[in-house]
Amino acid sequence: MNATKKKIILIAGVVTLLLVFIGFFLKNANKEDPENEKRSQAKNEILVNKKNTEGEIREFRGDENAIIELVNDSRHEFGLPPLARNEKLSRSALAKAQDMERKQYFEHISPEGLQPWFFAEKQDYRYKNFGENLAEGFFSSESVHESWMKSSGHRNNILSEDFEEIGVAIISFKQNGLKSFLIVQHFGTQLESSDSLKIVCSSKIKDHCRDAEKKRSEIKNSIEEQETIIKKIKKTGNNTLIDEFQVNIEKLNKIKEELKYYLSRCEEVMEKCEEWE
Repeated sequence: MNATKKKIILIAGVVTLLLVFIGFFLKNANKEDPENEKRSQAKNEILVNKKNTEGEIREFRGDENAIIELVNDSRHEFGLPPLARNEKLSRSALAKAQDMERKQYFEHISPEGLQPWFFAEKQDYRYKNFGENLAEGFFSSESVHESWMKSSGHRNNILSEDFEEIGVAIISFKQNGLKSFLIVQHFGTQLESSDSLKIVCSSKIKDHCRDAEKKRSEIKNSIEEQETIIKKIKKTGNNTLIDEFQVNIEKLNKIKEELKYYLSRCEEVMEKCEEWE
């Protein structure tokens, strides 16, 4: 049996700190999980309906099962086997949709750098192939599927022979004060016990893990500086400024905890590396 190489590559940096006015305002920048190309290249596509052609109807006609049925109808037309609904992929799609709604983003990679497959892995879905389709601003199963099929990247995921299972989630959210919907499709093929993997790691992992350690130190120093500033402001009695600094400290502490987790993943991944490139 031939071993499949599992590549682990880190591409971007971790966190960027911006100094604005008298306080610190933080922005996460392209932090990726150390194991961000696991087992196969993920296939991710986004679709936005900027013009609602379905009038002012603000309810979604259809459901997750209707979307899966439409997917399998299209696969049948091309002589492909149907995708089986997988509960873990359904939960990962829902978790991704909720994460986008809560953090107000519409991308495959979250603001703090979580890759799409992070949500599948959180559901203990062990995959060798994974893909994600995203859509926003559609109000029926038929309209979103039709638009996905007109987009080559989304269509490729729907008709891919690499996938055996699917999970779908639909959630409502507010856009410009109006009700809209986020639709997420997660595709996958589970890793079988007979699959043999050789873990090949990019040498950039070491560089980015060192960078993460440096950023964590910078954040720690920033927290200490803001706490010192708060003590000084308290003497002036300006509670408004104190509240602003407290919010920044909370953000800093959250990022510090995320970096702590990220660094623990760095150690885990480097221990597993069987080959470096």
